[in-house]
Amino acid sequence: MCKILIYSAAILSCFASSACSEETPSAPALSKKGISLPKHELYLAWHKDCLSGETKKIDAKIKSFEECLKTNPDDHLATVYLGSANALRAKASFWGPSKLKYLRRGQKLMDAAIESAPKDARVRMVRAIGYYKVPKRFKYRETAIKDFEMLMPIVEGKSSSLLITERQAILYYAHLAFSEGGHEGADKAKNLCHQLAPNSKYGKLTQ
Repeated sequence: MCKILIYSAAILSCFASSACSEETPSAPALSKKGISLPKHELYLAWHKDCLSGETKKIDAKIKSFEECLKTNPDDHLATVYLGSANALRAKASFWGPSKLKYLRRGQKLMDAAIESAPKDARVRMVRAIGYYKVPKRFKYRETAIKDFEMLMPIVEGKSSSLLITERQAILYYAHLAFSEGGHEGADKAKNLCHQLAPNSKYGKLTQ
């Protein structure tokens, strides 16, 4: 689990209702300290809790994402993160049928989010990285590679609204996925990742 996204925002799920009442992913949400944060950063913080592998934390954040979707069913970013949270819940489960149940639900949600918002780079980023981390035997890797191929021009573009950390995460995992598949874009993704911020976590991993 050392290869996970690192986000500094520490946010409590009790603020979910105020965050989810906003219509757009960039709308401000309340943090623990009352500092205004974009919704996508709030979701990233919730997702970080899911990356802990603790079932209680994952279940709590699954409920938080579900509450957001009750308020705004068209929140595609919440949908894809809910899908990723379910995939992580599958990984944390010990019983085979439970693993499959959560994984299938995660796949359905992530694919639905992409179908509804195919041009949303953040939505595609979550699925790409999430699918890459699913064991190869489930055959999601090909979809992850296609997602990364679509994300590469966006990451390279000067007008991208993605944060540096998001762009580096995409490039880092694209490099891993491309390398495993013998893809010609592996070195390019690695070099771009390092150039964006050489001293960051991902910059150091791609030296």
